[in-house]
Amino acid sequence: MTVVRWVVTALVVAGTIAWTLPEWYVGLAGALAGLLLELMALQVGLALGAVLFGLRITHVIIGVGGELKAWTTTNRRIVLRKIPVLATIGITGLKPGVRRRTVLTGVFSAVLCAVVAAACWFATGPAFGKGLALAATACFVLQLVPVERPGHTSLGWFLFSLPKLTGRRLGELEARPRVAAGMDAYYRGDLDESDRIYAELVRAHPDLLTVVGLKVVTLCAREKYLDALQLVLGLSGRTDLGTRELAFVMATTAGIAVLAAEAGQFPEEAGLETARNMLGNAYDAGYPKHRAHGTVAIMALLEGETGKARQLAEWSAESSENAVGRADDLITIARAWMADGNNAKARELTAEAHELAGWSPRVAATRARLEIS
Repeated sequence: MTVVRWVVTALVVAGTIAWTLPEWYVGLAGALAGLLLELMALQVGLALGAVLFGLRITHVIIGVGGELKAWTTTNRRIVLRKIPVLATIGITGLKPGVRRRTVLTGVFSAVLCAVVAAACWFATGPAFGKGLALAATACFVLQLVPVERPGHTSLGWFLFSLPKLTGRRLGELEARPRVAAGMDAYYRGDLDESDRIYAELVRAHPDLLTVVGLKVVTLCAREKYLDALQLVLGLSGRTDLGTRELAFVMATTAGIAVLAAEAGQFPEEAGLETARNMLGNAYDAGYPKHRAHGTVAIMALLEGETGKARQLAEWSAESSENAVGRADDLITIARAWMADGNNAKARELTAEAHELAGWSPRVAATRARLEIS
């Protein structure tokens, strides 16, 4: 798919230049605007569709670059970045009938994207308008190709692949409302409630990956990292998991391994080696490297590379999709400052992390160490 995307990009650039001579530079500016406009229409369509058809919006990240302002609650994180172009949203099932609701959301977004692409053609004439229309249309058509990878799900997947989903994959989707309820309990620190929902789910759906994932996060929240590691490693031998799912399993294994090493429950050298191998395999399977910044930051911290740990954890915190994830990244940064002797800076970060997820063992332990010091 990457090759196709580059080929389409080259064709759009060449076509725009040929169509807009001698003002080709104006045409290319229009093409860039058309690309950004269509990508924004896609995300706006998904957001509006989610509201209309009963899905939950888990996060909204507006713009690129450093974080300018953020609003974080237990179930949702909204981030405004310095350069307000592009946006990313996350959606999940909240009510029964998840597939139907998700397909309708995809259809709504596709209709909006089609309307925007069609409207761009009314701007043709000047070079800018020609580039705008060509790029917007190409982007829309490319989005209709069904793609599901660890870091990207295309509009076409919602429209053409999701309606045909069967078996365990469909079960994963339809179980999301109860899994989401368990994750909500986890996010607010009610681990007993999360475990209760897990016990209810596992009786009906013992083979679902999302159900296992719910147990993994509560085990980690209770600092039972070796139990969590054993549970996740058991998934790697399953033959019913696709490449995308295995990528997430391997990335999760890496994350738990470094947490176990940090907590002294696993030999540090073995934990780091396990994490490196698992992340390498996850990357090969298409897992986006930026999603592993939090894990790699803890690895750097364990290896004494405090500057690298802070930088990676800052990137991870800025792109975090929930309060617990951001709190965890802030604690990594705080611990890196502590290692460098700057407890004052560490206290500032730990105070913010405590507001987000004070129940988290890493947050509580770091706060206690700073109070003693």
